[in-house]
Amino acid sequence: MSMRKRAVATVTAALLGAGAIGLAMAPAADAAPYHGIDGGGVVSDDFQDEENLGVDDHANGNATALWQSVLYADGAQWQDDDGDWHNFAKSQIDGSFGPQTESATQWWQERYGLTDNDGVVTDQSWEFAQQWLHGPFSGGTVRYDGDKRDVDFKRVGGKYRVKLKGTGPWRNAYYDQLG
Repeated sequence: MSMRKRAVATVTAALLGAGAIGLAMAPAADAAPYHGIDGGGVVSDDFQDEENLGVDDHANGNATALWQSVLYADGAQWQDDDGDWHNFAKSQIDGSFGPQTESATQWWQERYGLTDNDGVVTDQSWEFAQQWLHGPFSGGTVRYDGDKRDVDFKRVGGKYRVKLKGTGPWRNAYYDQLG
C-alpha cells in the first residue's frame, strides 16, 4: 500500500472512530411516548386506566375507532334528530366521535345499566367492556365478544391496533391520531 493510501486510510479510520465516540457520547433522543390504548400484561386488565373519549375528549383518533368497534360488536343503536333509531354500522368505525357515536355510546351505557350514561366513554365504560376481551391468540389477536358479533383487535409491542371501518391495515390505537 502506498504511503498516500495509508495516510488516507489512517485519517479515515481516525475520523470514523471519533465519530463513533461522538455518537456514543451524544444523549439518546427522547422517543415520543405512546399515547394510545395500552396492551401490556394480561388482556383482562387492558382497558384499565384508559382516557375518556367523547365529542370533547379525543374526538378524532384510532382509539375512538376501537371504541366504535365495541359499539358495532354489541349491536348499539343511535338516534337521529327525528327520533328514529339506527343500527351502528361497520362503516361508522371511522375514528370520529360525533353525534352518532355519542348517541350509540349512551344507548350502550343505558343497555348495560351503567350509571355514567351520558355518551362519554369513562373508566366505567372501559372497565365494563374489558370483561369481554379474550386472548391474546395467535399473532397477538384479541377478541371482543360482542352481543351481536365478535371483533378482533391486535396487541403488538404493548400497543393496541384497530382497523378503520373494520377493514384495511391495522392502525395503532392512538388517542390523537387518525388513520
